[in-house]
Amino acid sequence: MKKCDIRIEDGLIKEVSENLTPLENEEVLDFEGKIVTPGFVNTHTHVAMSLLRGYAEDLPFNEWLFGKILPAEEKLTLDAVYFGSLVSMMEMASHGVVAFCDMYFHEDMVAKAVADFGMKALLTRGLVDVDGDDNGRLEENLKLFETWNGYENRIYIGLGPHAPYSCSRSYLAKIVEIAKAEDMPVTMHFFENNWEYGKYTPKEIMEIGFDKIHFIPVHCTQLRPQDIPLLDGTYPSINTVSNMKLGNGIPPVTEMLKRNIKISIGTDGPASNNSQNLLFDLRVSVLAQKSSSPENFKVEDAFLAVTKNGYEALRMKGGAIEVGSPADFAIFEESNVQLQPLDNFLKNLVHAYTDRVYATMVNGRFVYIDGKYPNIDAREVLKKFSTFSMMVTGIEN
Repeated sequence: MKKCDIRIEDGLIKEVSENLTPLENEEVLDFEGKIVTPGFVNTHTHVAMSLLRGYAEDLPFNEWLFGKILPAEEKLTLDAVYFGSLVSMMEMASHGVVAFCDMYFHEDMVAKAVADFGMKALLTRGLVDVDGDDNGRLEENLKLFETWNGYENRIYIGLGPHAPYSCSRSYLAKIVEIAKAEDMPVTMHFFENNWEYGKYTPKEIMEIGFDKIHFIPVHCTQLRPQDIPLLDGTYPSINTVSNMKLGNGIPPVTEMLKRNIKISIGTDGPASNNSQNLLFDLRVSVLAQKSSSPENFKVEDAFLAVTKNGYEALRMKGGAIEVGSPADFAIFEESNVQLQPLDNFLKNLVHAYTDRVYATMVNGRFVYIDGKYPNIDAREVLKKFSTFSMMVTGIEN
C-alpha cells in the first residue's frame, strides 16, 4: 500500500501521485483513513433470481432446477426482473463489486436496471433450443445487442447459450458463427454435472468453435484432467459456493492455475448461492483448493481473479489503479478490525474480511457510499421487490 492522491477525469484515472495540487473548481474528496483498491468483478450470476433467494433449499440439482426454480421463473414479469436485478446490485455494490456478467431472460429489464443503478455489466440472454428451434431467444439476444451494447461504456452484450445439455449442436454452431461475425463474448454453463457427458464431451464442444471466440465457461466442476488443456485461452468463471451448495463438486482451479489459465470468480444466482458477496465466494474458492494443500490458490492469484482477470473475462478495461484505467474502486475503512494488521491487508481481505465496504465507485461516480445508494430510492426498491417476490414464490416476506 502507498499513500497517494488520485485525479479522475471523464471517469478515468488521470493522475496517481502524492500531494497533487487541486485545480480551480475541482471537487476534492477527503479519503483520509480509507484504503482504495480496484473494484471487483463478478463473472457469473443471474441477478433477478434474488426474488427466489431461499425458495428451494436442500434439494438435489435436478429437483432444485426442474422441480422448483423453472416453474417459479414462469411467473416472473418484466417489472419483477427489474426490481430483482436492482436488489442484487445493491448487495454486490455494498461489497465492492463494480461489474458483473449476467445470463437470464427479460434481459432488457436487467439492462435498464444496470443503466439506472450505475454499475457495469456484460449481459446475455439465456439461449435454449429444441432441435434448432429456440422460440425467438437468439433474435431477442441480438436485439439486446443492437439496443444496449456500449451504453455509456458500462453495458455490453454477449451471447448466453445455457448449457451443452440444453442446446443442440447446430444451435451452438450458429451461436459461434454469430459471435465471430459480431465480435461478441460468449458465456455458458460448462459441465457442472457428470451427466452432461451423456450428450457431448468438452472436446466436442470446443471443436464446434468455442476455442476460436472469447469464451467464458462457467462452473467447470466436472472437467477431467484431460479436459483442462481445452480451456487454454478461455476465461473460466469459478462458482465454488453454488457448486458446493447444490452438490456439484469442486472446480479444478489448481490445475487451471498450473496452466496459467486466467480464472475469475462468480457467485451464481441468489437462488443457488443466496449470497452475492463476491469476497465470500473468493474465500471459499481459495479454501476449497487449499484443503488438499495450503500452497494452492495463493492470495495474489485470488486477488487477480476478482480484479484484473474479471475485467479481462468481461472484455472490459480495468483491474488496476493506474493512469488510463477506469475509476472503478472498492473503498475500505482503514480502521476495520478484520483488516488488521494493515501490513497484511491483501491477505486479510481474502481470508478474513466479511463486512461491507465503505464505498464503491464506477467510472468516477459512487453507486454505494456509507450505507446509501445515490442513484436509486432504496426504500421504494425494497418495497416493490417484496411484492414481486411474494407473487413469484407465494412466500410472504
